[in-house]
Amino acid sequence: MKKIKDVLKRKPYDGVITVESGTTVRDAAKVMTDNKVGSVLVVKGKEIKGIFTERDVLNKVVAAGVDPDKTKVDDLMTKDLLVCSPDDTIEEVSRMITSAKKRHIPVLEKGKLIGLVTAGDIMVTVLEDRKIEIEHLHNYIQGNIQT
Repeated sequence: MKKIKDVLKRKPYDGVITVESGTTVRDAAKVMTDNKVGSVLVVKGKEIKGIFTERDVLNKVVAAGVDPDKTKVDDLMTKDLLVCSPDDTIEEVSRMITSAKKRHIPVLEKGKLIGLVTAGDIMVTVLEDRKIEIEHLHNYIQGNIQT
């Protein structure tokens, strides 16, 4: 059974993109753009305060007519985060994501931030596992498995 640590190994970069508490919305959006990510964790020192996403920019800034140069991410970020550990299974985290309707889950190990998994990361992993299962079943049915 695959675990979150397996998902983290497949991610294209190390670490998590963060911004400090007090960062303006414009600066946070620039960090997301520069790093080609859809979210940033908002931190104060080493403590996670929340998450700020592209969806927040769209719904809470653009659609609401908020000035991104005068507004801090702290005022718009999501504060009630789900977190997981690297030893949690894909199935456990998938259920968390689905039931809480969250897309981004910080990964903590012994209280330290070590990564971030998304609903997309989970989906890719599950689909790849299913593809392998289907190939094995196909080979079995075709008689291509040697015992």
